Amino acid sequence: MYLVVEFNIMVNNMDRKNLEFASLLHDIGKFYQRTGDKVTGKYSEIPIEKYGRNGAHAKWSAYFISKYWDDDVVDLALYHHQYSSSNYPKLANMLTKADHHSSTERIFSEEANDTLLTPLISIFSEVKIGDNKESEECYVPFKKIDLNEDSFEDLKPKISPKETMSGWNLKPEYKQLWTEFTNEVNNLKRHDFNTTLALMKKYTSTIPSAVYVSIPDISLYDHSKTTAALAVCRYLFDRDSEEKLTTTTNDQKVYLAINGDISGIQKFIFKISSPQEAQSGMSKRLRGRSLYLTLLTNAIADKIAQDLELTSANILFCGGGRFTIIAPNTEKAKAKLEEIKEKINKEFIDKFNAELYLAIATEEACAIKKDPKNEYEYDLNNFGKLMKHLTDLLTEDKKHKFVNNLEDVFKFEDEIKYDDICSVCGNLYHKNNEDDLVCPSCKSHEDLGQKVSNSNYMIKVFLNDEYDFKDAKKDFAFYDECLSLGYNFFKSYKSGADLIKFIDELDMFSDKFEVIKLNDTNFLEFANEFDELSLEKISFSFSFLANTVPKYPKEGPLYFEHLAQISKGSNKLGVLKMDVDNLGQVFNKGFDELIEGVDGEHISGMSISRMSTLSSQLDLFFSGFVNEIASNYVVYSDISALNLDDDSFNKKFKPIDLKLQNDKIEDEFITIFKAKSELDLKDKITLKRWEIPTIHINYSGGDDLLVLGPYDDIIKFARELRSKFKEWTCNNDSINLSGGISIVSPKFPIGKAANMAEDYLDASKSCGKDKICLFGEVVDWDDNGLFKGFNSLLEFGLELEDYNQESKVSKGLIYSMLNMWKSTFEHSSDIIDNENEWNNVNTNRLSTKSFVPLFKHKLRLINDKKVRKDLDKKGVKLMPWIKIPVSWVSLRMRKA
Repeated sequence: MYLVVEFNIMVNNMDRKNLEFASLLHDIGKFYQRTGDKVTGKYSEIPIEKYGRNGAHAKWSAYFISKYWDDDVVDLALYHHQYSSSNYPKLANMLTKADHHSSTERIFSEEANDTLLTPLISIFSEVKIGDNKESEECYVPFKKIDLNEDSFEDLKPKISPKETMSGWNLKPEYKQLWTEFTNEVNNLKRHDFNTTLALMKKYTSTIPSAVYVSIPDISLYDHSKTTAALAVCRYLFDRDSEEKLTTTTNDQKVYLAINGDISGIQKFIFKISSPQEAQSGMSKRLRGRSLYLTLLTNAIADKIAQDLELTSANILFCGGGRFTIIAPNTEKAKAKLEEIKEKINKEFIDKFNAELYLAIATEEACAIKKDPKNEYEYDLNNFGKLMKHLTDLLTEDKKHKFVNNLEDVFKFEDEIKYDDICSVCGNLYHKNNEDDLVCPSCKSHEDLGQKVSNSNYMIKVFLNDEYDFKDAKKDFAFYDECLSLGYNFFKSYKSGADLIKFIDELDMFSDKFEVIKLNDTNFLEFANEFDELSLEKISFSFSFLANTVPKYPKEGPLYFEHLAQISKGSNKLGVLKMDVDNLGQVFNKGFDELIEGVDGEHISGMSISRMSTLSSQLDLFFSGFVNEIASNYVVYSDISALNLDDDSFNKKFKPIDLKLQNDKIEDEFITIFKAKSELDLKDKITLKRWEIPTIHINYSGGDDLLVLGPYDDIIKFARELRSKFKEWTCNNDSINLSGGISIVSPKFPIGKAANMAEDYLDASKSCGKDKICLFGEVVDWDDNGLFKGFNSLLEFGLELEDYNQESKVSKGLIYSMLNMWKSTFEHSSDIIDNENEWNNVNTNRLSTKSFVPLFKHKLRLINDKKVRKDLDKKGVKLMPWIKIPVSWVSLRMRKA
């Protein structure tokens, strides 16, 4: 009897695995077919009635799959359009339905598209909210996902499809990409699900899923990923639910949508009890705390996926302390989810004194509602509405924090004795060493911040119950006993020896490993160095991580005080907070105006595949490209390679002496070199290896970021990031970015500076969004026809600065302009945080001209007629907002 049970379990597991791979690869034939290569052998002879009217690509899928997977996977993929032809019709039907439910977003075009002439339309082209004008249709360049110095320019959407390809016919691009894809597949010793999913992401994220009679705005990767996720949900629903899966209906509530959100993040990151005592190592610690929360969020999502028996494809989004997961709608899944939530929140109480809280919301969903007017049922056909509902449920959950953990919250630990209070977080802790000023938790965050800045590999370890927690801190940069999951970081270049050694040492304690390449899609370089036995537990993938931090070679990271010294003029630190405006509306209503489907049936735009596409494209920008943008702001540890004479050196560079403090060397001075103006390309290439970034990314991912750095670099960085974000989102009026910048002294409490930047961001959003708040002023990014925008104001500030450096405009005149603004326009020191008031104030400023006579009188002091005429023309127009450019110049003119 036991043998029969074990055999059935083994068969069911094989069924499940076969379905996973078949679902993920069911449409890979579309990629293959578009190369122009022919199917040979038995697959070429299969008649249309066997594979279905629209399923010809399945022959190419089957032909490819047959080289690496067994016949059962081939069978399911081959007949996913005609499941009755399969040897496993029940499993094939699960795939058929998952495919259909994933592709409910497909909008039928009035004319058939030529597959080889039609690239992928950017998802951002389709977004439209309210009265905003429609975006121009942009196309995604046909390239593999790759992060390099030119990756943004290579991958950003283009207006004309001709700009996305080397020739008008895409066949050569398909052939080249297919060759690279199959070369990587061929070189693998083992083909597991996660590694295959990562390869699909790398090579099929820019390939349209459906082209012929559909608007091609969903990638093959996102369609394949969500199909695999839904197929697993259907399999588990049928296995675990008392209500068995029906094979024909679409209104059965098979799916469970899960949203999670960790609250208290910003307070946790910037909580500092004694700022002066905690100053040493602060940059590493803040970076470590942000990374800790990123890893914690990922670990929670992984724990849910593992305990609910899901795949990584079921995690639709994870970032910024939030995650979205699609799961089967079973009592087993719900009970397990509630158990995980309660367990994690108990840990948050014990470990962080209830400063963090995990809110989780769930909702049952079908594929397509029987009654579209029913407001109380949700379906995948309108995933945006479902997400809004879950957001509302999360908000409600946060009002009742720890309601199931009240005994733990109010437990009085009268028997526990502590040695000291942590100077950073203020929590009580046991002191292991008299010199310790911070608790072990804060020290671990500092170590984590240090390790990630040096690493290009991250290993995720899923631990079994045999692992001894006492050794965790020795083995892991991050470890959570509650989640049985750990992370470690490595810097590997020439071989994977250190990765292999680490995995070998933990092999007996772990059920699964993931080797993740950071910010590099060449993630299989060491895959074949592992033996085949080890590979049974290992998968390989890549991840984008915004991990730019200022670091002096071999001496550790630069402190915030150093970054302030790098600023020109006044030694000030800039703190920038930005996030995407109206993101909830983008997901909920952004695709409502897409055309109707077949026979007048309305198809909601925000399907599960479109949600996956939109999330991944935003995260690629904020987690990946942000590093590329940050790399444009640098100083140099050495410039000797340029062989400059003294005169050339003095013209090109400013040396800055910094006092280093680290664990090994105290009070050592180093010299860094800052370019006085833009270097030419040749000099940049020569000095590449000595670059030190000045931008410290505390956090960036999902749809927001928080960065610190020299105040002037931060202001320029904000401008460049916003400009590139608009390019990435097709200059769509419905997708915008707001920001807030606080400028403080380096000794100012960093947590308070971050809160100020948050308040300025809130002011930008309260005044109508798509704005930035700087120097206490909220302005549009661009001129809007009436009011001047940040870009024009900063350009004027740079021009004023040049005039001052050339001795054409005096400091006195610049300060006079600021005083004119104050006497004319500054009626209150409070920042405006209301859109109507902001419009009224700026309209009134335009009508106020009392400053003109004094301004023109002051201009008479300028000897250069051309400069005088230029300032006369621009100054009058810009005076209502002149506080921003003259504040910029005032800071830059000051002597350090």
